[in-house]
Amino acid sequence: MISSEKKVSIHLIVLTWNNSNILEKCLESVNKIDRDDLKISIVDNCSTDHTSSMLSDKFPDYSVITNKQNLRYAGGYNSALTQIVFSENEYIILLNDDTIVSIDFIDELISPLLKDKKSIISVPKILYASNINKIWYAGGKVNLWSGIINHVGIRDFDGPKYSFINETDYATGCCFCIKYTDFKKLNFFDLDFNMYCEDVDLSLRAKSLNRTIIYNPKSIILHRVSQSLGEHSFQKNKLKLQSQLKLFWKHATGIQLLSISIYWILIHLPYQFIRWLYLREK
Repeated sequence: MISSEKKVSIHLIVLTWNNSNILEKCLESVNKIDRDDLKISIVDNCSTDHTSSMLSDKFPDYSVITNKQNLRYAGGYNSALTQIVFSENEYIILLNDDTIVSIDFIDELISPLLKDKKSIISVPKILYASNINKIWYAGGKVNLWSGIINHVGIRDFDGPKYSFINETDYATGCCFCIKYTDFKKLNFFDLDFNMYCEDVDLSLRAKSLNRTIIYNPKSIILHRVSQSLGEHSFQKNKLKLQSQLKLFWKHATGIQLLSISIYWILIHLPYQFIRWLYLREK
């Protein structure tokens, strides 16, 4: 637990859309966290299922922001961030609705940001909810020469090599923590990325300020992967590729764009197509 002299104000924000049953499980795990410095807000991206009634019946003390349309990830969170009144010293944790959190995940997520002023974002270890022995995210890698973005350790069994605090290239939007003033300085999410790569773009902009992103494996959550589109759906892969192209156009240099183009045409796109054909049959 964070010592009393280092207590801070924390605002946990959960974005949801037509995921009533899964959101309920997420909030049940959040409900077990005992902190007097924690505020909780739910951002409903215009759900048409039972989300509204479920929240009012089972979580009446939580603040709910209801968007008039589905603004997707970046737009949904940005809408909430401009409506909520934050204090200057408040820390924000963004959390997917398809997660289950551990009781102490906030303590360990906040800790690196309090200890090191150079750190700007912290991220937890994320395991598959369907197999808690396997890694979904243990840090992120971004290569602006090959155009490859991936999770460290994805689908590998959890073990000692994923159990050390270290700096990472990018924070996943599934769950991360950032101080409100730093988030505001970055102008929140870039709305050009309306599905995928919003988190990578934010991370690259944060690192351009000579700040660091810290992976802390002592903070652990579980993730039900790709509830909205399906883990290996054609739509998901198409949206990811489109967003990656936007990301590289924004952040890569001219010579890097040439390098990415060659690598993608010769290797990456053929590999992704063959992989999609294989995985969709499984």
